[in-house]
Amino acid sequence: MDPLEPTLRRPLKGGGGATVAAGPGDAAGRRAAWILGGFLATVTALRLAYLAFGPLDLSPDEAHYWEWSRRLDWSYYSKGPLVAYLIRALTTAFGPSAFAIRLGAVALSVAGALAIYRLGRESIGDSRAALLAAVGLQLTPLVWAGSLLMTIDPAFLTAWVVALLCLHRAFAAGSRAAWLGAGAAVGVGLLAKYTMLFVLPGLALYLWRAPEARRWGRRPDPYLAGALAVVVFLPVIVWNARQGWISARHVAGQGRGTGWTALTLLEFLGSQAGVLTPLIAGILAWAAWYGVREGLVRGREPYRFLTAFGVPVLGFYLALSLQGKVQANWPAAAYPPLALVAAAALRERAERFGAARCRRQSRLLGLAGGLALAVTILGHGTDVLPVPPSLDPTTRLKGWRDLGNAVSRLWREMPTPERTFLASDRYQITSELAFYVDGRPPAYNVNLGRRLNQYDLWEGPDARVGWDAIYVQEGTGRPDERLTAAFERVEGPSVVEVRRRERTVRTFSLYRGFGFRGMAAPTGPRTY
Repeated sequence: MDPLEPTLRRPLKGGGGATVAAGPGDAAGRRAAWILGGFLATVTALRLAYLAFGPLDLSPDEAHYWEWSRRLDWSYYSKGPLVAYLIRALTTAFGPSAFAIRLGAVALSVAGALAIYRLGRESIGDSRAALLAAVGLQLTPLVWAGSLLMTIDPAFLTAWVVALLCLHRAFAAGSRAAWLGAGAAVGVGLLAKYTMLFVLPGLALYLWRAPEARRWGRRPDPYLAGALAVVVFLPVIVWNARQGWISARHVAGQGRGTGWTALTLLEFLGSQAGVLTPLIAGILAWAAWYGVREGLVRGREPYRFLTAFGVPVLGFYLALSLQGKVQANWPAAAYPPLALVAAAALRERAERFGAARCRRQSRLLGLAGGLALAVTILGHGTDVLPVPPSLDPTTRLKGWRDLGNAVSRLWREMPTPERTFLASDRYQITSELAFYVDGRPPAYNVNLGRRLNQYDLWEGPDARVGWDAIYVQEGTGRPDERLTAAFERVEGPSVVEVRRRERTVRTFSLYRGFGFRGMAAPTGPRTY
């Protein structure tokens, strides 16, 4: 067999040998492309309008990444540098506003949807199935939120899908350019999020179940791709080596659980039903089972390829949830390939079982899409809809501007505002203060025994000995004695309440410190 002969068998066959696929240049493909273009244009306009006129302040993570962008480096404590570079480019071009910061998330959501559609067309060979997967995911609360908030996930997921697209082309067409494209995408994805390393177990699983693809181990192309990925990622490796592998320690610390418990597993499953909606979560779970049976067991493409890169991610976080809490967005990389598996399987079953099955599936998909859209609208319309604050998913994105305004007024009342810095015991509060307080005075995250974060790698408050300060902590408790000992005099608190629908959802205490003496170093072992 020629080493460059394609290894992925296409197109997908339906029942009775009927071809489900629609060729790339046919009328159905053109119609699907127009539908996707119109859909993306519509949702992009809605997202931009919501960001321009909606009620959401920067999330704590967004504000923290904006802080990174003001101090560009080769890498950072918990993540690679890509999100900081993107935010720096956007704020340089459009000014340091929340709208400018979030333009990157909107653009990347479009790029990610186009990449999913392209991967579907090339792997499944069916433009309608590709359209179904791309649009269906866009309607979910998880992806919709990712299209509005400039965190590490939009860039990572786009790079992830592009890497899968390039790998599919590499295996299907034997293209050296595709191998290099995959290597570049993996390297860029690693600059966004270390979860990009899931491409390795995905490749291992695929090669295990696709013996004919193993001949690529005798070709230089995969090794060139790997070398390119390492070169792109090399600045992060060098930075971490100089910092005592602090990022590796942090990631390892996140993986430590508290012992086996079924409660966190149930919490994880519930979170997936919440961020995907129950019907879409159920469809993707079914797709994982179907992909394992048809792809990994029976060796059918494109199920084999797509499942190989979706199931390891989902399986890892399912297992991890038995040891401790797993954030709802962590397994997001599993969902683009599994959505394509679901779309391919549903199209195949409709062709095989006829019009009655097709109508039932269409009703199910319509209900799933409608429910996802309704939940998404509900989640972003909580200021006008009767949603209790305790059930409002956007609560953590509100009130930061109010806090910034209150601190700004207090800062202007200080004896020497130009020699007054801001501080908090939490990096989230510090980052929000840095963004929303007028004049953006220096802001520090004091370490009173907490886990390390990026602020510990930058200049600390001890650079401001002799200055005054405004210290902000959440709640109404007294400040730590080590903090009061760091000043000649401390006054306060001034209490700021964030209210929604006549209910207090968050309270902050503001203290004024005069004559900063310096902070005592935290005692005890470092926590990463």
